[in-house]
Amino acid sequence: MKNNISYDSTTYLVSPGLDLNDLKLEEDWHGRPASRWSVHKIGQLQAKIDKYSYNIYHNKRFGKRSLSSLIPGHVLRQCVNETFGYDGWAMDLQILEVRESLKDGNPVKYTVLSEAQVKITLKDGTNTDAIGIGCSTMASRGECYGKSKKEAVNDAFKKAILSFEQLILTHEARVENGYYVDGLYSSKVKQENL
Repeated sequence: MKNNISYDSTTYLVSPGLDLNDLKLEEDWHGRPASRWSVHKIGQLQAKIDKYSYNIYHNKRFGKRSLSSLIPGHVLRQCVNETFGYDGWAMDLQILEVRESLKDGNPVKYTVLSEAQVKITLKDGTNTDAIGIGCSTMASRGECYGKSKKEAVNDAFKKAILSFEQLILTHEARVENGYYVDGLYSSKVKQENL
């Protein structure tokens, strides 16, 4: 049994001294596709990833590990560029934290642990973000920092791209259950002249 919920008769009120028209009401698009284009393109991307990962999962050599640790970052970038186009997506590095420690008190080797958070945004506004971790132990302090940061950003990128699949699955379930209202709720606000 499907329940149809309508917000057509909803009234928005504000406290005295405020005007509802002064408030900028926008629907939050975080965690869901912004258009049919993004749903279609993310489906194409997932098909390319599934085609590539089929051989990985059917090879006993790799064992049970997550896809983000098995699939190379350059393969994902190639799939993303083929699917969305070179100007159809953008990656923003939001956070990059680096911690250094000495391993076993040995001053000759440096160990650096990095944590990065990236946000992938498609040209229609659909976005997802993820956190990645990178660790490196080397004799050169500068190379150790560079490698650790690169690993963290690459790990976050792979996790963010692979999370588009869950975004689509959640969106489809919500559409089927009537979770979303039709249109932006800011367009439902009625202009009242006092």
